[in-house]
Amino acid sequence: MTRTKPLVSSAEHARLAALYQVSQALGASLNLDETLRIVMDSAIRLTRAERGFLMLFDEAGELTFRLARDAHGEPLDERQFEISRTVVHEVARTGTAVITTDARNDPRYALQDSVVQFALRSILAVPLKVRGQIVGVLYVDNKARNAHFTQAELELLAAFGGQAAVAIENASLYTQTDQALAARVVDLQTLQLFDRELNAAGFDPERVLMVALDWALKRSRAALGWIGVVTPGAAAPVQVLAGQGVAPGETFARSHPRLAAALASGVPQRFPPAGNGEAASAAEAFAALVAPVQREGRPAAVIVVERARPAFSEAEAEFLARLADHAAVALENARLYAEVKQANDAKSEFVRTVSHELKIPMTSIKGYTDLLKMVGPLTPQQEQFVGIIRSNVERMSLLVSDLADIARIETGRLMIETRAVDLHHLLPEALGHLRALMEAKQQTLAVEVPADLPPVRSDEARLAQIVTNLVSNAHKYSPSGTQITVAAAVEGPVVRLCVSDQGPGIMPADEARLFTQFFRSEDPLVREQPGWGLSLHITKRLVELLGGEIRVETTPGQGSTFSFTMPANGA
Repeated sequence: MTRTKPLVSSAEHARLAALYQVSQALGASLNLDETLRIVMDSAIRLTRAERGFLMLFDEAGELTFRLARDAHGEPLDERQFEISRTVVHEVARTGTAVITTDARNDPRYALQDSVVQFALRSILAVPLKVRGQIVGVLYVDNKARNAHFTQAELELLAAFGGQAAVAIENASLYTQTDQALAARVVDLQTLQLFDRELNAAGFDPERVLMVALDWALKRSRAALGWIGVVTPGAAAPVQVLAGQGVAPGETFARSHPRLAAALASGVPQRFPPAGNGEAASAAEAFAALVAPVQREGRPAAVIVVERARPAFSEAEAEFLARLADHAAVALENARLYAEVKQANDAKSEFVRTVSHELKIPMTSIKGYTDLLKMVGPLTPQQEQFVGIIRSNVERMSLLVSDLADIARIETGRLMIETRAVDLHHLLPEALGHLRALMEAKQQTLAVEVPADLPPVRSDEARLAQIVTNLVSNAHKYSPSGTQITVAAAVEGPVVRLCVSDQGPGIMPADEARLFTQFFRSEDPLVREQPGWGLSLHITKRLVELLGGEIRVETTPGQGSTFSFTMPANGA
């Protein structure tokens, strides 16, 4: 019987099995450091080397040390790793594997100082290639024995090197993505904290810019920095508002080499530090990052941070751009707030002035209507005319009083004097003048106040105004023959007062606008009653000024209950 010769020798089979085994190990991790360790240990095991060394190209294209290990899996320090760097750099340059059985007698390397000094013998080095591009070099050696490596081991290591290069690239991309994601999360968290501090700064533009500078310095780890205000006009300088290493008030021309590009483009600009002897000034010896703060498409301010080394990265420029965008939004909010406040102040001043000026002629009209009745008898028609005049003047007086209250509330001029107020005494006095009006409409008023109800902490006059407004509204919009109820009860630290009626109720579409200025429902039952739509707005503002809250519960066709709280005295 004739035996067939095996296609693969037992030695080759063992090497292929080992290669398959280490290939599986390479796919088990996407951690770059772990992948490099597996690569190095596997290369040493496959070639039976004493030790191994791994170098990779960095982002700058420089071949850098990454890892060195011995046959026992122990790490070796780069400074203690005696290698022929000539061999490594030749492999990296040519992309061709190198094998030498005795480097001391190999004419290619025998004259190299490292080979002679370190008595290097068997050396094996292969390039790490991915898609035809060399990403590093894998090096193993054996100092004790000549001819330790064979051509078969070179082929095995070269095959392994291809797989290792792919595994290293995958792990590098994963690690870079993971690091970029982690950095992005840190940036978002930083911006969240920055926004909180901006909110705390309120609507002060200078404070907003100073907060922005503080965060820019912290995030960029810069030693120097400043923030300047950009005033309109091509010739206007940039004036420093605040700075670290730069005095406030100092000015820079827009044409300054490190400002012009950022102000013109609206995007951050990076400037590397000038080399020795290259700097035109001491300032240019520092790396700089310049970010404009844009408002309405034009720079309103500029943030500048500087440090000696290293140069600012693209990621740092992107973060500073986002920080500048957030600061720009805060500046715009501050501007809008200032404009709204100015408009409100002007409106309030106008209302205050008009209210004051209207009181004089209205007082005169009232006086002369009274004099007409005193100077002689009036005909019935004259009596009617005088009554209409006086009624309309009284309506105008109420409007002027309401407008004056709104103006005082909005400008903070409304005087509030809180003290203990007993509702048992306040309610009869506040509602006394309304009873006659309610009786004329055949309405009844029920006041339900527990005997042991504690006093509230409030302003007596303003509290009486709140109660009067709510009961007056209930009387006005409730039909004849119905009941209006005023009730009070303790709810924890507050006392709640409720005014309930049996009127038409409030439509759902009207509830949201019920307490806004000059709002009146389109309901015909509401429109037929005189009013300006200010009573409930003033009532809500007064309740809030006195430390309470107001709400309404209503059912169309069945009535409404307005309730508000006041702090219990001593609570």
